[in-house]
Parts: sequence; C-alpha cells; structure tokens
Amino acid sequence: MTDPYLDGVYRWWHLSAPSPELVAAEADGWLGQPGTAVDIGCGLGTEIAYLAAQGWNAVGVDLSWAALVRAKREHPGVSFAQADVLSLPLPSGAFHLALDRGCFHYLSPARWADYAAEVRRVLRPGGRLLLRACLTSRGVRNDVTESGVAEAFTGWVIDRLARAELPSDTRTMQALIIRFRLPHLAERQGGRTPIPAF
Repeated sequence: MTDPYLDGVYRWWHLSAPSPELVAAEADGWLGQPGTAVDIGCGLGTEIAYLAAQGWNAVGVDLSWAALVRAKREHPGVSFAQADVLSLPLPSGAFHLALDRGCFHYLSPARWADYAAEVRRVLRPGGRLLLRACLTSRGVRNDVTESGVAEAFTGWVIDRLARAELPSDTRTMQALIIRFRLPHLAERQGGRTPIPAF
C-alpha cells in the first residue's frame, strides 16, 4: 500500500484548520485545562499544533514518515513520533487528552478493542478521547456503527455521540463524533454506558 501523504490521497481527509468539533469541545470546556495531549494519526499536525498553541504539552503520532516530515517542518514547536496506533511508544498514564480524526475507522472491527485498550493505557484516569470515526474508508461504507464502537469501548463513559458531516479541505464525510472519558478510579463500574446524543 502506498503512503497517502506521497500520492496525494490525504487531500480527501486533510483539514488545514482546527476541526469544528475540536474547537467546540474546547469552547464548551469539555477538553479541560491544558495538560498533556496526543493526536493519534496526526497527519500533518494541524490539530495537535492548535492544542500546543493553547498551552497543551502536545505530541502527534502517525505511521506515515512523509506526513511527519511535513508536520515537523510546519509545526516546529510540537513533538512528533512515527508509530502504529496499536503499539504507541508512549508511557502509560501520561496523557489527559487523546485525539483521533481519521485513524480508528481504518482498523478492522476485530482490532477495535485493542485500539481502545492502547488508548486507555496511555491516558490517565479521567482522561478524554475525542474520536471522529468516518462511516466510509477509502470511499466504501465500513463497519463503523454506534453500537460497535460502544462495545469496543466498554467501560468508558460516552459523554456525547452524534452523526455529523466531518469537513476536510475538499469535501465532507459522514462520521461519528464521540467524546469518550475514562472514569476516575472512584467512578469505575462494570458494564456499558448508555449513549447520549447531542
């Protein structure tokens, strides 16, 4: 498979400004006070650079070396690392916030629980994940559904979940926009959390 940051395919999903859903989550206080943040599948680093400018200690992770070279050049104040999302080179419990605007939906459903476990590993108790999961992958309807995602993230709190149009510089894409939160140790309970809509 070729690198989408070398053949230009990334233009399908790249947004050269912070996404509306990230800006909204910041504006309504859901992100919390600036702390540590990781952008999983950061691409060219737009969102993680935005958070760094807001005072977050930020790192972006992507599998594409070509994307990271450009991201480092365009956002010199942000740290970047090349890695697979299922094996992040990050310490456990180090982050208050994780972002994903296009990585999760490329995984097969059989790997979703592994993804959730790896994100859980790097987040602190009470940590948050802003997940944007497109309903198509490479232009074809994928297996992403509200119930499938909720099952993969069993034990997490879903603060908000909605279907929405996710913008890029060239189009919009149908997606689930989900605000997940890890419970604090005192809040932990077994079972699934109801899915609130907004």
